[in-house]
Amino acid sequence: MIDLLRTILEQASAHVALVLVCVLLAAAMDAALGIGAILPGETGIVLAAIALSDRAELIALAVATAAVGAFIGDHIGFAVGRGLGSQLGDTRVIRRLGIHRWNTARQYVSGRFWTIILARLLPGIRTFVAAAAGSSTMPYSRFAAACGIASVLWATLWVVGGATIGTALLDAVEHYTLPTLTVLAVVVASRLFARRRKKVHL
Repeated sequence: MIDLLRTILEQASAHVALVLVCVLLAAAMDAALGIGAILPGETGIVLAAIALSDRAELIALAVATAAVGAFIGDHIGFAVGRGLGSQLGDTRVIRRLGIHRWNTARQYVSGRFWTIILARLLPGIRTFVAAAAGSSTMPYSRFAAACGIASVLWATLWVVGGATIGTALLDAVEHYTLPTLTVLAVVVASRLFARRRKKVHL
């Protein structure tokens, strides 16, 4: 499996434009309302960074592309929040994705400027931040400034991090996947056995 992934990444490195388009889409979808909670875009961005890691200028271009994608995605969430207002919190989408996450995001956007930037970087919360900002009374100029800074920080973190340690992570997965799955299977089997035994004694 890992060998197949490596082959795909090697082939992808010859199609820089396509890889960058994928980075843009992954970042935009991750930042749009709720999508990042279901399908985290970091995975695709890290894989793209590994494919482009041989050339520093392409990594810089990938950072810029990911930041633009995140900025666009944040604006989609902001527009939805501004359009629906406080009613957004009562929608089926928010209930499915997590009321707790939504409420946490609302608390962050009501805080200071740097608090909003921090919230945009937090896994599980960031995808709600833009919509929460839109549904609040936050001025667009404040949102755009915080969103711009956070998008650059987020893109730099995942693209540069992926290019730097991505290959090492693949090596680790390749060497430790089987032992990890074995331990997990033993743990699950032990818990199932304990539950069954408990029911028998009851």
